[in-house]
Amino acid sequence: MLEYLNIQDSINLPLQWDELADNYFQQIKFLKYTEKFNHCNQRYYLCLEDDKMVSAAIIYSIRLDIFTFINIKSPIKMNIVGVPCSVSSAGIFGNKSAIEALKNHIYNEEKGFVLFLNLEEKPKAGLYALGNTLPTIILRNRFVKWENYKASLRSNYRRRLNQINMANKDLQFRKMKCKDFTKEMHKLYIEVYKRSRSKLEKLSLKFFQNLPKEFNLLVCFKEDLIIGWNISLINNDIYYFFLGGIDYNQNKTNGAYLGLLASLIKDGIESKSEFIELGQTAEIPKMRMGGMPQSRFMEARHSNWALNKLLIFSSPLMEYKRKLENTNAIKEVLL
Repeated sequence: MLEYLNIQDSINLPLQWDELADNYFQQIKFLKYTEKFNHCNQRYYLCLEDDKMVSAAIIYSIRLDIFTFINIKSPIKMNIVGVPCSVSSAGIFGNKSAIEALKNHIYNEEKGFVLFLNLEEKPKAGLYALGNTLPTIILRNRFVKWENYKASLRSNYRRRLNQINMANKDLQFRKMKCKDFTKEMHKLYIEVYKRSRSKLEKLSLKFFQNLPKEFNLLVCFKEDLIIGWNISLINNDIYYFFLGGIDYNQNKTNGAYLGLLASLIKDGIESKSEFIELGQTAEIPKMRMGGMPQSRFMEARHSNWALNKLLIFSSPLMEYKRKLENTNAIKEVLL
């Protein structure tokens, strides 16, 4: 028989939580961090069978536009099952059948609008709104070194990479500590946030400055001017792109974004990680660098039956519908 626990603070989560978690962003250490530097009324749900955890969920509350993908102002308070920092990890994890049981428990416990983000399996049609959300782009690192990666690209994409490197010849890329993250860098993050079609929480300057030591900051300079940056993380044989910022005016003439993307991939290859997870934004340029999209899904319900019917009817307006080109950038046989 299944039992359920609701826990308000991550400090009270059992050690079994980390044993069940799929990745770093779902683990207690990082959840403690988000509570301190991005507090969104986080709380946690556990499903147990014979005192053993079989599924778990992270939930937080925030006001967002429900029709964000079609740029319609539609603010509503959402109870989001997800990681509160805009990553591609799901907010619910564990054994498949127990995940479904825990979903139903959360729907019964939480009042108002409940949204499950970044589910890896497509939900079954039924009593809930559902659809696609942003895919995450993943590059499998089968390369001995950077030169091996370049040789594996099809000719038109290899030519494009060479053009990126030529355009960036006057730029400098420096590895720095997150504690050295500046207000100027934060402004570039805000510029990216403003342009995003999939806005979630807006993160503070202190959030970036106090990131755990596992996170690495790469900054792009033109002379002494900061024109872009990104933050990455290596954990359990996966190299993650975390977050970034860009000066869009400078990017038009200097191609800083593509230079940072190329540097990110090069660093991931040299780290010997098995997978390079490039995140859920700018899908086309990442796919042109060899990344492959992995689908992510969402599921939602409102506790009011009438609003839930409206939600189901409106679900096509909530989902991500962009058609991605078939880039096939990497040759099947590596050189």
